[in-house]
Amino acid sequence: MLRDAFVSLCMCICVVLLFGCASNRNQEEYEMKTYFRMLDETNPHQVGFIEPGSQREKEALDRFISFYAVFSGDVIKSRVRSVYAQNAYFRDGYKEVLGIDNIEAYFLKSAQTIHECTFDIEDVAVHEGNYYLRWIMNLTTKRWKDDPIRAVGMSHVRFDANGMIIFHQDYWDTSVIYEKVPLMGSVIRLIKQQF
Repeated sequence: MLRDAFVSLCMCICVVLLFGCASNRNQEEYEMKTYFRMLDETNPHQVGFIEPGSQREKEALDRFISFYAVFSGDVIKSRVRSVYAQNAYFRDGYKEVLGIDNIEAYFLKSAQTIHECTFDIEDVAVHEGNYYLRWIMNLTTKRWKDDPIRAVGMSHVRFDANGMIIFHQDYWDTSVIYEKVPLMGSVIRLIKQQF
């Protein structure tokens, strides 16, 4: 009886999620078009890129690594404009934003929910002006202070000729956050177990 109720509840949630996903299809298509447009617009072969092994490249990478070492409102306010270009593009599993003002606003809003967040950059790979930085995020939210999150991810970054970020796409499993939400977390864990 309890199992049947749980299965019915899960099915209802899945139906709601499916309809929600369907209604967001236009937004997702728009975001994918913007993503591919920004890939084209920031193509290192067209806009130029930092000389590999140069001092400018080292400084750009150091600014990125230092900025994300401790992700907090104070760091964002004081340094985001020295890391990201005016017309920079940022995208992660939650949101897509264009322009430094929108990036700063998104980062500050995200930081409001964070108790503590650090990124340990494990390694960097470079290919023709594309930088791939593999990291480990250590996150403690204000809501779940006693349940820290450790997640692996990667950032695909492009710098302009001055060493400012013009393109930034993060890849990581955002479901680790959703799993914290009581009902949704149960459904996500159930789905993961099925696979």
